[in-house]
Amino acid sequence: MSFGDHLEELRSRLIRALIGVALCAGLSLYFAGDLLSILLQPALVVLRAHDQPANIQILSPPDSFLIYLKIGLLCGLIISMPWVLHQVWLFVASGLYAHERRFVRRFAPVSIVLFLGGVLFMYFIVLPIVLNFFVAFSLRIPMPDVSPNWVQAWFVPDDAATTQPAAGPLETSIPLVSGTPEDAEPGTVWVDTEVNRLAIQTPKGVLSVRMEGTADAAPVNSQFGLNFYVSFILSLALAFGLAFEVPVLVVFLVLTNIVSVKALSSSRRYVIFGTTIAAAILTPPDVVSQVLLAIPVVLLFEGGLFVGRMIERGREQERR
Repeated sequence: MSFGDHLEELRSRLIRALIGVALCAGLSLYFAGDLLSILLQPALVVLRAHDQPANIQILSPPDSFLIYLKIGLLCGLIISMPWVLHQVWLFVASGLYAHERRFVRRFAPVSIVLFLGGVLFMYFIVLPIVLNFFVAFSLRIPMPDVSPNWVQAWFVPDDAATTQPAAGPLETSIPLVSGTPEDAEPGTVWVDTEVNRLAIQTPKGVLSVRMEGTADAAPVNSQFGLNFYVSFILSLALAFGLAFEVPVLVVFLVLTNIVSVKALSSSRRYVIFGTTIAAAILTPPDVVSQVLLAIPVVLLFEGGLFVGRMIERGREQERR
């Protein structure tokens, strides 16, 4: 193909890729509510497991509307990425020889499977680990001594004892039960000792609040902002999906004789260093998600080298 034909092929593939992205973005925008509930599910599960308020906050008035637009655009890009990768490989195949094109066209379905595998790996494995780590870490922040020291006492006097009546015996008590009592009348109040929650029966169901001991109360609670949380998940999904394409890239370089397996193996330390830097750029600024991305990418790189060695052995046997 001439240079002009390559440009025409690039234009054609780019237009088709953009059309696929636009269609998936429109479809994602239509189902943005369902997609949002899928994205929120891991965070709510982790928060509830740590007895934290299982809700996500909206920090500015237009956030809820902007989140729908963000989900439409970014989820559309992620969902359409298999189609985009397919167009990329078709463009690459158009510039290769016939015997090379035969192998490269097989990369498209493999790339799609690896991209989807990276997204699913992030959602079902990495995301619960990351969220659980940060929620648990925030709960381990120690409670400071809230009584005023001798300097603060000059400006914030501790006069609670003079303004409040002394504590005396209580005339009423709340029953302590394990679980939810059956056939409780509306207005019944109890303490569920299994989950440490104060509950009240209402005509519409049971309402409850979490209780914690005054000695081990956590001064910091995890409350996620909707905009930051959605951006966090979608950026992780895109990063893991693209990072899982490493073995396909390695096999392509070996198959087209651009780089040998020996050269790739000798530069393994540089690949690991580059993978660490790429993980720091692609993922949000936290060490946990960076490590969880770098480890599988290195393993996938080794898997690509293994397939590359098999290709080179097959070539040697054909020459003999």
